[in-house]
Amino acid sequence: MSTEKQRQLSRDLLRSELGTSHESQVAWYHHMQQTQPLRYRPEYDLWEVFRYDDVRHVLLDHASFSIEKSQPENFPSILGKSDPPEHRRLRGLLSQVFTPRSVEELTPRLVQIVNELLEPAIIRGKMDVVAEFTSLLPVRVIAEMLGLPLSDQERFQQWAYQLFSQITGVSSPDNTELLAYVSGLLTERRRDPHADLISRLLAAEEDGGHLTLQEISAMCLELMVAGNVPVTMLLNCAFLHFCQQPEIYQALHDDPSLIPGTIEEILRYDFSPFTVWRTARYDTLFKGHQIKAGQYMVAWAAAANFDETYFPHSDQFDIKRSPNPHLTFSYGVHNCLGSPLARSEACVALERMVTHFSELRPDPDHPVQYMNEMGSARPIKSLGILFTPAVSV
Repeated sequence: MSTEKQRQLSRDLLRSELGTSHESQVAWYHHMQQTQPLRYRPEYDLWEVFRYDDVRHVLLDHASFSIEKSQPENFPSILGKSDPPEHRRLRGLLSQVFTPRSVEELTPRLVQIVNELLEPAIIRGKMDVVAEFTSLLPVRVIAEMLGLPLSDQERFQQWAYQLFSQITGVSSPDNTELLAYVSGLLTERRRDPHADLISRLLAAEEDGGHLTLQEISAMCLELMVAGNVPVTMLLNCAFLHFCQQPEIYQALHDDPSLIPGTIEEILRYDFSPFTVWRTARYDTLFKGHQIKAGQYMVAWAAAANFDETYFPHSDQFDIKRSPNPHLTFSYGVHNCLGSPLARSEACVALERMVTHFSELRPDPDHPVQYMNEMGSARPIKSLGILFTPAVSV
């Protein structure tokens, strides 16, 4: 089975068995966990796992289940297509320049960007938070980290969603223009290094080895997707919760220390549905069943996030849920390297929001709209909100 066929199957599975509402999806997850925690699909020659422990096992056991064929064949990726030891080498070099300390040092700049983006809401008292805030914040952050000029950031954002639609199997875009742009940027930075991530990647060295231009190009493109779309989706979901459950925003306004836990619960609860694909390296026994070499193992990470064993009352959105060991950012060696940055951006955004505004309300003239062209994920396309300024800032 080709990787492109695999992606088409993923969408078909979601459409054919999952309901359109969040409630029906969670009910189906629970049904599968109770009745068919490991299921073989002979029509597709693949296996599916739904329980938390099994999903985590598949993600952790890279010796048995490979990530190499998990993405479309023509998707410009390197970290997302490599297993150890190659993955360890690549990640080690990237980790030299993309460190927790470097993310922490970004905080003052994040505060500045967020305040700038919120200025129209402060002046007008209303905003389409998607068009004017949540889609702009991450693209500015990643673009500045990579050293892209401000004039290119709109194209950068378009390319990020282009890659997202490709990695989710919704479309097969032509990335020629994007690849040429990144190649030109790398050539420029080799000639004239700047204080940006690309220049530091070009200079990174481990055991005498450097990253190739192709590897750096792929890493930049992966950061373009991972550093943009998930942050926008996370913040969009937060604002939708605030509109539907104003008591949540009030709780965060009264006690901002609840913001990190709220972010984790959004990541668990709202990033559904999604699956993670792996390929069996060799014939292996899993939960008493023979998995043949080359067969796909589809790990339902979204279902794992609603496993009652780890998340009691999983169908409830609880900003005080603790512990909250969700698998949204994967697990094991392939856990998302950019997750600290995503959390930091979301945290700063919500902290500044509750500082500036005492209340948020949905704008009846601009109700929520969704992107139908993104398949089953259906990200929020627009959401109008009315803002009540805080008495003092």
